[in-house]
Amino acid sequence: MVNPLRTNRSRRALSLPAHVLVMVAGGLALLAAVLWLLTSDATSPLSDAPTDQTVLEVVRLAFYAVAGIGGVIALTVAYRRQRMSEAEIDREDAKLFNERFAAAAEQLASERAANRLAGVYAMAALADEWDSGRQTCVNVLCAYMRMPYEPPPRRVEREAVGLEPFREVLEERLVRKTVLAVIGGRLRALPVEGRTWHWCDFDFTGATFDEGNLRGAVFNGRAVFAYARFPISRFNLNGTRFNGPVSFSEAHFSGATVSFEMSQFHSDADFTDISVTGGRVSFAYASFHRSRAHFENAVFAGGAVPFARCRFTAGTELRFVGASFSGAEVSFTGIEFAGASLTFERPAAWTRPPIFDAFPEGTPPNLLLPSIDPKG
Repeated sequence: MVNPLRTNRSRRALSLPAHVLVMVAGGLALLAAVLWLLTSDATSPLSDAPTDQTVLEVVRLAFYAVAGIGGVIALTVAYRRQRMSEAEIDREDAKLFNERFAAAAEQLASERAANRLAGVYAMAALADEWDSGRQTCVNVLCAYMRMPYEPPPRRVEREAVGLEPFREVLEERLVRKTVLAVIGGRLRALPVEGRTWHWCDFDFTGATFDEGNLRGAVFNGRAVFAYARFPISRFNLNGTRFNGPVSFSEAHFSGATVSFEMSQFHSDADFTDISVTGGRVSFAYASFHRSRAHFENAVFAGGAVPFARCRFTAGTELRFVGASFSGAEVSFTGIEFAGASLTFERPAAWTRPPIFDAFPEGTPPNLLLPSIDPKG
């Protein structure tokens, strides 16, 4: 059985003294070979009776060879020292980054809201500078948003002054708004691959959002809002660009205004099993580019879900198979299909069907409505 420790050691680079000795030995061997070629009867270019000038040239050539070998050794030493210096700098940087990460994480775990706020900004600043650890920092911020949280009642928000029993939840609300603010600010900046946050994955699975602003953000990685709750207030995703896959699977919209207006979906969007029981979830003026938007088994029981004036490029497909239209006002007015398809087959409920513009020339072939309206 191969000893992994021995294997790892064998792969390590030679130490600097050993490397120099190898170079010296190689150089001397090369010099000996040159001298042998010049002096051997079989290979020497010298005549049987060389002159002093010829011998001098041979000696001079030998010195040049020695000097060349010395130069190579000097370059090798300088290169190895540079590599060791860079490795030492990398180790110091890694140590510093890890220390900053630990300090920021400790602040985020503090019981005091002021310390948690400082931890949010510290973690964000670290993510800006730490290319190899950026995703880890983003993961921590997203994990903070996934922590259990119950928003304060609307009345408390309006009358927060003097309501001491709700102070902690109001402070926590401020910290969570700050997390989304720093994420949104970074994702609205100019994308620079390898240097900005745009290629990170953002996992908000199960998070509760009572307010947030990701307007104009650009997601090049995965954006996951599965099982998220949107109970009150406003969550702004206007003009957001999703270049990577996005998921709101089984998200619950119960009273908030969540706006995807003018957003762009350039990859598959998963809205399967969402439930809308109140508030407003707007896709007005959103655009879907050669992607699939899955609304299978969605429940539209209350509130409003407008898809007014959405744009669909050829090859786009919106699937509402098995969805329940029982109380929400879902509208598709002012849209042009342009080769896209919308499928509403086998709905679970059709008591309040979606609203479409009139079709004087008949229902478009790529709009697949249920053949029989289910009851209940």
